[in-house]
Amino acid sequence: MTPPDEESEKERIWKALSEAGLIDIPPDEFAKRIKEAKHAVMGRLSELLEQTTDIQEREAAAYSLATLKEMERSVSRGGRRKSE
Repeated sequence: MTPPDEESEKERIWKALSEAGLIDIPPDEFAKRIKEAKHAVMGRLSELLEQTTDIQEREAAAYSLATLKEMERSVSRGGRRKSE
């Protein structure tokens, strides 16, 4: 049985991926979609860094960017394994 905290974390991740449109995309388009999302987050983060307010959104954008980079590395590693 899954502990309640772990289950809610999985639900939050699923919801975030679903809202980002990353659930039902073909695997061969996944890397492209991650790059598009990174580009959007970097643009917003750049805007936020020019402002002195909204630190929470800045932190959330930075966290999102780190998560997208990790996803990109995972997808990249997965692609290399398939071709080996």
